[in-house]
Formats: sequence, structure tokens, C-alpha cells
Amino acid sequence: MKKFKLKIDLVYIVILSAFLFIYSCFIYILTSDNIRKAIDDMVKGYVFVKLFIPILIAATLLYLVWRAIVRHIMKPVKKIAEIAEQITHEDLSARVDIKQTGAETKYLIFSFNDMISRLESSFKYIVESNSYIAHELKTPIAIIRGEAEIALKKERDNEEYKKVIGIALDESKKMLKTIEDLLLLTKMTYRPEFLNFEAIDLSQFLNDIHEQSKILTVEKNISVDINVPEVSERIKGDEISLRRLFFNIIDNAIKFTPQNGQIKINIKYKKRKAIVSISDTGMGIAEKDIPKLFDKFFRANKEKNRYTSGSGLGLPIAQSIAELHKANITVNSTLGKGSTFIVTLPILPH
Repeated sequence: MKKFKLKIDLVYIVILSAFLFIYSCFIYILTSDNIRKAIDDMVKGYVFVKLFIPILIAATLLYLVWRAIVRHIMKPVKKIAEIAEQITHEDLSARVDIKQTGAETKYLIFSFNDMISRLESSFKYIVESNSYIAHELKTPIAIIRGEAEIALKKERDNEEYKKVIGIALDESKKMLKTIEDLLLLTKMTYRPEFLNFEAIDLSQFLNDIHEQSKILTVEKNISVDINVPEVSERIKGDEISLRRLFFNIIDNAIKFTPQNGQIKINIKYKKRKAIVSISDTGMGIAEKDIPKLFDKFFRANKEKNRYTSGSGLGLPIAQSIAELHKANITVNSTLGKGSTFIVTLPILPH
């Protein structure tokens, strides 16, 4: 392989030397006072001795300098190729070191590392999703199968068959809800353009949510109060997804607030921001679990923390919607006293 490269190098040097020699001869003839004499000198070989050997040496040096420059330029590219060969679907942690490269190639390396980071996040999401789907769908399918097998073991009356069908229907709804939530998360992550942003009167919007929330709390006799400023502000957002954001938080509050509890919705405007807080008198959240609440598929220990029952997708969906609206969600909570979810949204200029 090295001999082959050496031959290629020699061919390049000879071609470069010949080109420079021809060019030099042409210039020599044009700049000579006596063109005929210049041609005679070339025929006799005087010019060859005077020009070709220096040109050959110069071409060799020029070629070697060019190769050194190319080798220096291609070094980070070669490094990228080596890292790319190491990367597999099982390990996407490899990165090219930007510090040891020149300014010319930093942008290329930064883009390459960023691409690998996105791929790593995507693969991680796929692996987590597959694991979660397998776990979540396995239980309802097992229940449906078990009920069906019991029902088919012997003849039963209509009421017993209806009970089996009802259980199968409930479990099917749970599976469908899980699949819909996962599809929504994927769409918001990879196709955010499906949202329809428009100006929304926030006070009117939250008043509507308040009225609908009261219907959801009737069964547990939970009161829902709202405090809205006299002066309303507008935000830019997708109304359907924002409704989902707030209802996911409110549904979470209803789920983990005991009978005869209370939920409060409070709105205030400060420094061109709308601050919406949703507080409940539920069982609260352990401090160590608060940072993980918005992680996809996170659910704390069910035996010790009953508030974690559910699919574990409601709050991640709310967080994804908030990010698409350049908003953020923070949580304050105390075990045994309740939780407060605070949504901060940018206000449209007047």
C-alpha cells in the first residue's frame, strides 16, 4: 500500500514539474529579446538544464508542503471518520474533541457532535418507549386474556359475560390512551409545526377551564376556585394543546387530592409574564421526586407513594407543550400538605 502511494506521489510530482517546465519555457520564449535564439537554446537543451532540474526540486518541495497542509486539514476529518466507525446503536456516547482542532473545522465537528447527540436522544427515547409500551400493554392484555379464558371454561349467564366484556373494554381504553399519549409526545418532539398559534385572552381561557374543571371534581366533592385579575392579557399559543397542558395538571391534582379537598387557580401578571399557579390540598410529592416529575415514563415507588399511579405521561406532555410555547413549569410541594404547579408564559406586547 505504501509503495502504491509512493508511485502516485512520484506521478503527481512529475506531472507538476512538466506543467511548470512547459509554462516556464513559454514565459522564457515570450520574454526573450531574440525568440529564435531562445528556441535554439531549448532545442540544444540549455534551457532544460537551467530550468527543469530547479523546477523539479521546487515542484517536489511544493508537493510535499501541499501534502503536509492537506494532512493537517484532513486530520480532524479522519478523526471524525474514526469516531463514526466506533458508533453503534448500543453506544452513541463517542464525541470528537473540538479543543484540538482549528477554527476552520470546528463548525464541522460541532455539527457532527450535535448530530450524534440528537441521534443518541432519539435512540434513548425509542428504547425507553419500547420498554414502556411493552410493560404498560402487557398488563391489560394479560387481564383481557385471563378474563376471556375464564369465561370460556364453562357456560355462564349473560351478566357474567357482560362483566367480562366490560373489563375488556376498560382495559382496551387504557391501552388506547397510552398509545395516544405516546403518539402525541412523538408528534410534539419531531413535528411541532402541527400546532396552530394564535392570540388568546388568558383570563377568558382559564375561566373556561375553571368551569369545566368543576364538572370533573363533583365525584370527590373537591372545590375549584379561581382568582383572575381585572385586567386581562393575551398570549400566543395553540388553544387545544394549552387546554391539554392545564387539564393534565388539574387532573393530576384531582387524582391525588382526597375527598372534600380544594384546588385553587391563581393568575397574575409580572414583567411581561403570565404566572398561572394551580394548588391542591393533596398528599404532596417527596422532594427527591420533584426533579423527575417531568421525565418521560417516570413513576415513583407505588407502594410508598400512591400519588404516582397512572401512566406517567400526563406531566411530560404538559412540559413538552410548555416548551413549544416558550413557557416553563415549576413545582413546589410538601408531603401531606399539597402541591403547587406554576406555569409561566410570555405575554404578547400591546
